[in-house]
Amino acid sequence: MSTIVPVVLSGGAGTRLWPLSREAAPKPFMPLPDGETLLGKTAHRAVAVPGSRGLVTVTNRDYYFRTKDVYAGLAEREPMDAAYLLEPFGRNTAPAVAVAAMLVRARYGDDAVMLVLAADHLIRDEAAFGAAVTRAAATALAGKLVTFGITPTLPETGYG
Repeated sequence: MSTIVPVVLSGGAGTRLWPLSREAAPKPFMPLPDGETLLGKTAHRAVAVPGSRGLVTVTNRDYYFRTKDVYAGLAEREPMDAAYLLEPFGRNTAPAVAVAAMLVRARYGDDAVMLVLAADHLIRDEAAFGAAVTRAAATALAGKLVTFGITPTLPETGYG
């Protein structure tokens, strides 16, 4: 099996959960009732995927040290071989994924499978997530693009 390289997209304008979440304190950094952040949970979930190697985080340069602090707070679950791509300002998802793809290809080769994760998603069943990623990686290695999502129930322009 090929290497799976998790890429975490972390940032945001802090508008969805305002006033709790703001530009200075976006959703991925908000502590949850269990004391962890969505970013911490995402990083832990990413590096726990079978066959994963490294961790690439794309974030705003203003969030670099906060991101490193969250990862360091994961203790023994801290991502090893982490790379950071720092944006001077947010440009949305496509440019972040494109620059991450260039880094993944340069570091891990043409056969690496990139797993792009939003830092503000809560996924409780990590075993099911890992199994879904393993199945998706096999499909990706066959030259297909794989996406995960929830079937929409109504039109919504706020969710990309």
